[in-house]
Amino acid sequence: MADKGGEPPVATSAVLYAAARELSRVCGRVNAEFLACKAKDGNPAACLAEGERVQRCSLNLIKELSSKCPSELSGYSSCIDRQSSEEYMFERCRREQAALARCRGTAARVPAEAAPVVAAAASKEL
Repeated sequence: MADKGGEPPVATSAVLYAAARELSRVCGRVNAEFLACKAKDGNPAACLAEGERVQRCSLNLIKELSSKCPSELSGYSSCIDRQSSEEYMFERCRREQAALARCRGTAARVPAEAAPVVAAAASKEL
């Protein structure tokens, strides 16, 4: 997913959706700090530092995913991107989701409602 220069993938909506669980896990604290700042102060300039930390955390995670799990991130984001509905059909991409979770070592953190589908996908040869 990274190009020859080592750049991370463009953070399209599909890439961000694919990375969402990891973004929540890894960047949740800085996101909460940013939201708390915005709730406390309506002036956008007051929260620039917190916003920059959110961007930096997100970019670092996307870089890490594209470096350590390039085919899994690409597979999952491509699957999400192929959904032609106005609403993404995530259930159609559970196999790719499971592959990314396995690569990251976070398979146990897949939500309970997806667990049967993810377990079945994990037992199949990708």
